[in-house]
Amino acid sequence: MNTYKKFLLASAMIASPLIAASSAQAQVSGIAVADPEGAILGAKSLEAANATIATTYKAQLDQVRTRQQALQTELTALAAPLDTNKDKQVSEQELAAAEAAKNPILQKIKTAQTNGQQEVSRLNAPALRAQAYVIEQITQKYNPALETVVAAKKISLVLSANSAQFAQPAVDITDAIRAEIDRVLPTANITPPANWQPGQQTVQLLQQYQQAVYAQAVRQAQSQGAAPAAPGATTPPAKPQPQGR
Repeated sequence: MNTYKKFLLASAMIASPLIAASSAQAQVSGIAVADPEGAILGAKSLEAANATIATTYKAQLDQVRTRQQALQTELTALAAPLDTNKDKQVSEQELAAAEAAKNPILQKIKTAQTNGQQEVSRLNAPALRAQAYVIEQITQKYNPALETVVAAKKISLVLSANSAQFAQPAVDITDAIRAEIDRVLPTANITPPANWQPGQQTVQLLQQYQQAVYAQAVRQAQSQGAAPAAPGATTPPAKPQPQGR
């Protein structure tokens, strides 16, 4: 009897992983989740294009960094008189006092910010336009890549990763979609047609990408004890993690 029980136990231990694997495969074959933004913004062609953009528009991007640094220095000097307790920062109370007194320094700061940001935007525009064009090319490959993966894995339903409360890693096909995009679009053109304008989705994806790059820069700067630069079209030192689930 003991030998028979041991045999059943051993059989169950062998069968369990097989059943689990079969269940996971069934999930992948039926229902899957995907992160469209993660697949698009994580494409290798975007990473490669960023390197090309950084080289092509190096002069403008260097000017952007120089102007940002000059603007920060200017704003710090303008705000210094508002720091009444001399702790090298303007508190909410000090700012409120300046507003209540209608201190003319506030208008000078606002004017300097507006002028500086407009100049930075002008210098950044060509590189950002190129980056947006690359993102739009990748976006156009997303649906065909999704269809290819769905057909290969025999999936009947794909949910957005952001809307799923829980999903096993086995049902996430984002990496598979990204790999298919990389296969069909290994490189992207950084030169848009003369009259090309980015669509709303492209603009949103570009903004999301910039935010991811900036968040990464903030984390790196904090770890190094430095202040991060404002977000722009500069190439990040490493590929940012897409903001998904």
